[in-house]
Amino acid sequence: MIFIVMQVILAVFILVGGFIKLLRIPFQVEHWQHYQYPLWFMSVIGLIEVMVAIGILSGIWNRYLAVGSSVLLLLLMVGAVHAHMYRAHQSIVMILPAIICLISSIILIIKNLT
Repeated sequence: MIFIVMQVILAVFILVGGFIKLLRIPFQVEHWQHYQYPLWFMSVIGLIEVMVAIGILSGIWNRYLAVGSSVLLLLLMVGAVHAHMYRAHQSIVMILPAIICLISSIILIIKNLT
C-alpha cells in the first residue's frame, strides 16, 4: 500500500511539473533560461513528464508500465540534477526535488522488478 501512495504522489508531482513546463509558467521559463537550454526543449521535457506521470499512475495496475516509466523518469532526473548543478550552479535546496524523484524512481523500479 505504501508503494501505491508513493507512486501516486510521485506521479502527481511529475504531472504538475510537466504542465508547468508545457504552459510555460513564467518562473519555470526563468529557471529554464538559467539552464541555458532552448525553450522548445522545455516543452519536450514537459510532454515527456506528463507521459511519465500517466505511465507511473497506470503502473499501479501494470508493473511493466511502472518500470518503463520509472526508468524514463530516472533518466530525466539525472538530466535535471546535471542541469541544476552544472549548468545553473544552483544550491542543494534547488536540486533536492530532482534527487528525491530520482531516488523514488529507483525504489519503484526495484519494487516492480522483484
